[in-house]
Amino acid sequence: MMEKRGDFIVFGEPYCNCYLDTAVFSSGDDNSARPFSQVTDDLLKLSSTSRVFVKEMAHHVVGYIGDEVFERGENTFLIRDPRLSIPSLYTILNDYSERDTGFDSQLELFEKTRIRTGRVPVVIDGEALRQDPVRVVTAYFGALGLDPMLDALNWQKGGRSDWAGREEWHTAAGNSTGFAPPACEPDLDRFPLRVRQTIERCLPIYEHLLGFAVHGG
Repeated sequence: MMEKRGDFIVFGEPYCNCYLDTAVFSSGDDNSARPFSQVTDDLLKLSSTSRVFVKEMAHHVVGYIGDEVFERGENTFLIRDPRLSIPSLYTILNDYSERDTGFDSQLELFEKTRIRTGRVPVVIDGEALRQDPVRVVTAYFGALGLDPMLDALNWQKGGRSDWAGREEWHTAAGNSTGFAPPACEPDLDRFPLRVRQTIERCLPIYEHLLGFAVHGG
């Protein structure tokens, strides 16, 4: 959708490789944060002459990015019900860590953004977006003071160059031409106890953030 709008330069998870390298090779010193700083510097430099949209996973950046991201960018949050997202995560990464779930990191970034800016960040819910794209997209861009450009709700299928090496995480997105209908909640009894425990732990965070959704619950 953001690519189809045409008024932003779009980046998909530009910090991901930095995060993966740090997770594998970090020695615990400050050098591990340098690649993150370089990515941030490049994005901020570009944003001085163009509109830039960055889609990133919260757990890729918590603890690694500086305050300039909060001071010079508008941080918004896309949340998803853990009863849907955790089984999906387990299907691809069955040895996931608690950090991989992203919920604690999202909450930390949300609260940091709220404190740094003095404003409640814009939040939208993934299933609400799939249920009623027009309503949610209109509310989202309205909260940002931008034209919703509803003709961007349909696009051509295909991948992105910045998905290279991570294509399995983006199969559905690459095959889509619009927002898919809401997903059915899976039979959680089919999943290991650990998955159900993770959902139980993450659900209060999701419900807390859902209370701030610009389109209502």
